[in-house]
Amino acid sequence: MSKVISFATQKGGSGKSTLALVLAAPLAIEYGLKIAILDCDYQQSIVKTRQQLDEPSLAILRESDPAADYPYDVFPMSLKSIFDFIDNPENDYDLIIIDIPGRADGEDVFNALTGCDAVIVPLVSDYLDRASTAEFMGILEALKKAADKAEVDFQYFGLATKRISGRREEKEMDDYIDELGLSRFQSYLSHRMVYSRASTLHSLLTPAYRNYAGGTKDSSEEIRRVCDELIEKLDLPRRKADVGVELEETTDTTPTEIK
Repeated sequence: MSKVISFATQKGGSGKSTLALVLAAPLAIEYGLKIAILDCDYQQSIVKTRQQLDEPSLAILRESDPAADYPYDVFPMSLKSIFDFIDNPENDYDLIIIDIPGRADGEDVFNALTGCDAVIVPLVSDYLDRASTAEFMGILEALKKAADKAEVDFQYFGLATKRISGRREEKEMDDYIDELGLSRFQSYLSHRMVYSRASTLHSLLTPAYRNYAGGTKDSSEEIRRVCDELIEKLDLPRRKADVGVELEETTDTTPTEIK
């Protein structure tokens, strides 16, 4: 049976759609998971990334490899339709990712959250973001207590995004979340331009594309740590061996071939 997670927050601009993009391709390509993203956000950022940026790249790849395809599925969808998708026995995905609308303040949103095995909340350390996010995670804590009472699996986790090492606000956010006793990932993603260049076609763990997008081995290590922790927390399969061993980087892949 598919595991279902959502990236959600009460405040826009925290990077939830970017987070879904950053993780989905590595989980599909390097870890071998069968993944679907349900893009329920009003902005349809993930759908637009595929249509506007990745479709031309895939067309180029298919000139030399007609069998080339996307590593995972993306579906534009309304929140009211997600349960039909999740409950369809023909959808044999390992992981279904729901990109929730930017403001989690409607009945449809909270109904969707209750259908998830886990909700992942991007944590941004700025004061206004921190206060709003903590309030939202408090709501999720109440949902978890109700789910536990009903013996239904439900988890939530904060995941730091746009983290700036050594920044005072980062420590304040850590202390604030710990003081409230809220669940969180130990891994995180730093504030790196490469993450804003995530693709629905290429993985940022693939050295050629990572380098083209402006990433480094440090960014790859951050992504690996988050993927590993997500797999552990959700008890997902890990179908490919040696995912932590980076393949030898090649220099003969040009931007034209991978952009």
